[in-house]
Amino acid sequence: MKIKPKHPVAIMLIALFSLTSCGTSTIDLFPNPEAVPAKYRTYYQLLVYSFADSNGDGIGDFKGIADKLEYLSDLGINGLWLSPVNSSTSYHSYDVTDYYGIKSIYEVGGYTFDDLIEDAASYDIDIIMDLVINHSGRDHNWFITGLGAFKNNTGSKYKNWYNFSATRDTKHSSGNTGGYYEAIFWDGMPDFNFDNPEVRQEMINIGKYWLAKGVAGFRLDAAMHIFTDYTITDKWNGDIYDKNIEWWQEFQAGLAAEYPDVYLIGEMWTNLEKIKRYHASNLDSAFNFETRSKIINSIAKVDGYAAFLDDYQRGIREYQSDAIEAYFVSNHDDGRLASYVNNVNSLKMAASLQLLSPGNAFIYYGDEIGLKGSGGTGDGLYRTPMPWGDSYVTNPALYGIGGSYSSSTIGFNDVDAQLIDDASLLNHYARVLEIKNSYRELYAGTLTKGNTGKTTIQAYVVSLGNTSTLVVHNIDVAAATITISNVTSLLDSISPSAQAITYDNGQLTLPPQSSALLRLSERNTTIS
Repeated sequence: MKIKPKHPVAIMLIALFSLTSCGTSTIDLFPNPEAVPAKYRTYYQLLVYSFADSNGDGIGDFKGIADKLEYLSDLGINGLWLSPVNSSTSYHSYDVTDYYGIKSIYEVGGYTFDDLIEDAASYDIDIIMDLVINHSGRDHNWFITGLGAFKNNTGSKYKNWYNFSATRDTKHSSGNTGGYYEAIFWDGMPDFNFDNPEVRQEMINIGKYWLAKGVAGFRLDAAMHIFTDYTITDKWNGDIYDKNIEWWQEFQAGLAAEYPDVYLIGEMWTNLEKIKRYHASNLDSAFNFETRSKIINSIAKVDGYAAFLDDYQRGIREYQSDAIEAYFVSNHDDGRLASYVNNVNSLKMAASLQLLSPGNAFIYYGDEIGLKGSGGTGDGLYRTPMPWGDSYVTNPALYGIGGSYSSSTIGFNDVDAQLIDDASLLNHYARVLEIKNSYRELYAGTLTKGNTGKTTIQAYVVSLGNTSTLVVHNIDVAAATITISNVTSLLDSISPSAQAITYDNGQLTLPPQSSALLRLSERNTTIS
C-alpha cells in the first residue's frame, strides 16, 4: 500500500491584482537549521477504540494501529497522539483507574503498548500519550480509599489527595451527605487536590514512568482546570491562572531534568490571548482552538489568516522564546471540519492552509479522507470508526458509543478507494505533507505576514537560518498572477486542479485554490 502524492498540472490563464510589500523579522529561533529539535513533528490524533480493529472483535487495538503504521508513514505522519490508554471503566478512558496500567482490551494477541512504541519508532513516528491528571476515575483505588477515610474519619494519605467536604457547595458538587467532592466535569471524574505536594510529585512520577517506556511526551488533558476559583466569574483567571502556570512549570521541570527532549502540549480550551499566556508555563505547545474558524473564514474570503499566524507566533514567543505552534481543525470534542466545509477542493485548501505554516500540525484521524461528524447527543459523532474499506473497521456499539453512528457521517470515499485516486483528498494531504517534511522552515521558521491587500491571497515569509521562503495561497476559485521581488526559484507548489503553478521572470501564476513556496534571496520581498 503506497500513497501516490503527485498530481498532474497544466498551464492556465490568469487574473491580475496587486499586493503590498511584505517584510520579515530579523530574529530566528534557530540560526542553525540543523539545531531544530526532533519534537517538531506532524501529529495524527487517533482514538484507539475507533481507529483499527486487528482481531475482529469490533474494538480498535494496538495491533491495528501497528498494521496501519505504513499507511501513516506514507501519509507523512511522524507523530501519534493516542487517546487515553490507561486502565479505566469508560470507553473513552478519561476516568483513569490505574495510571501505571494499560487498558487490557487494547493489548490483543500478545501485542502490547511497548511493542507499538518500538514498531512506531522504526518508522520514525513518536508517540505522545493523553495524560489525564486533573482528575482520576471514581473507581480508582486512591479515590475509593480517600473517600472512605474521609467519611469514616479514619487515617489515609489519600484523604488529602482529593477535595472532599462534608457539605455541598459550588465547589464540592458531587457525592452525597458526608462525602461531597470536587468534580468539575462529572461525578465520575473527581478532581485531584494539587495543593498537596504528594499529589504533584506522584504526577511527575507517572510522567517519568511512561517516558522511560519510550513515549515522547504527553497531551495534557484539562490543563487549565488544575486550580479553580469558584468564587469568581472567570474561574481560571487572576491568582488561579498563575497557580496553574506554576504547576505546569513544576511538572515540566520535573520531567525535563531526566528527559530533556520531552514534548508537552496543553489543552486550554479558552480564548487565544489566554492560550498565549499559558506558554509561560514552559509547556512546548498549547492547542490553538481558533485555527478551524480562521481557516473556514479564509475559505469564505475573509481576510486575516496570515495575520492570525503572525500574531499567534509572536504572542506565544513573547511568553516562551522556543514555543511551538500547535494547529488543529478537528478533534474528539468538537465537530469535524468536513461537516462544515462540504467541498473537496475547499477541504484541500484547508489542508494546505493548516499544514504549510510553521509549528506542529495535528490531524484528527479521518480528516484526511473527509470523514464527517457533528451534532447529535454527546460526543459520539466526533468519534466514529475510521472507514478503511477493509476488515479493520470498528463497531461503535461494541465500545460504548451506541447507535449514534451511521454510514451517512462518511463524507467521501474510504481509505482504499482514495489511495488509488490521484485527485482524492487523501492524496492531497500526502502531497502537502511531503512538502512540509521537505523544508525545515515549515516547522521551525520565523513567520512574518504579507499584507497582500486581497482577501483571497494569503502570504507570509518563513525564515530559518540563512533561508527565507515565501508561502503564497490563492484561496479563490479564480486564477491569479502576482509579481514578486528577490525570488531565486519556485521551490514547490500544489494545485488541486489540472492547471500549473508557474514562475517566470518575477511573475507567479496561481491556479484556483493553490499554494506555492518560493525561495527568496533575502528576507524582504515586494509583491505587487
